[in-house]
Amino acid sequence: TQGTYAVAVGYRAGNITQGSEAVAIGVDAGKTDQGASAVAIGGWAGETSQGIAAVAIGENAGTTAQGAGSVAVGPIAGQTNQGAEAVAIGDAAGVLTQGTNAVAVGYQAGNITQGSEAVAVGVYAGKTNQGAEAVAIGGGAGETNQAAKSIVINATGTEVNNTTASSLVIKPIRSAA
Repeated sequence: TQGTYAVAVGYRAGNITQGSEAVAIGVDAGKTDQGASAVAIGGWAGETSQGIAAVAIGENAGTTAQGAGSVAVGPIAGQTNQGAEAVAIGDAAGVLTQGTNAVAVGYQAGNITQGSEAVAVGVYAGKTNQGAEAVAIGGGAGETNQAAKSIVINATGTEVNNTTASSLVIKPIRSAA
C-alpha cells in the first residue's frame, strides 16, 4: 500500500507499504516498509525497512534497516543497520552497523561497526570497529579498532590507531624549539 501523498517512480519503487509523504525514486528504492516522510533516491536506496524521515541518496544507500532520521549519501553509504539519527556521507561510509547518532564523512569512514555517537572524518577514518563516542579526524585516523571515548587526529598520510580508551593521539607533533 502507498501512503497519502507518497511518490514512487521506478521498477518496484515504494512497492510494499510506503509511508505517507515518502519519496522513492529508482529501481527497488523504498521497496519494502518505507517510513513516513522518508526519501530514497537511487537504485536499491532505502530498499527494506527505511525509518521515518530517513534520507538515502545513492545506489544501495541505506539499503537495509536504516534508522529513523538518519542520512546516507553516496554509493553504499549507511547500507546495512544504520542507527537512528546517524549520518554517513561518502562512498562506502557507515556501510555496516553504524551506531545511533554516529557521523562518518569520507571514503570508507566508519565503514564497519561504528559505535554510537562516534565521529569519523576523512578517508578510512574509524574504518573498522570504531568505539562509542570516539573521534577520528584525518585520513587513516583510528582506522582499526579505535577504543571508545578516544581521540585520534592524523595528518601523517598513514594509518594511526588508538586502542586505549579515553585517551588522545595526535600525529605528527612538531617539536617546540
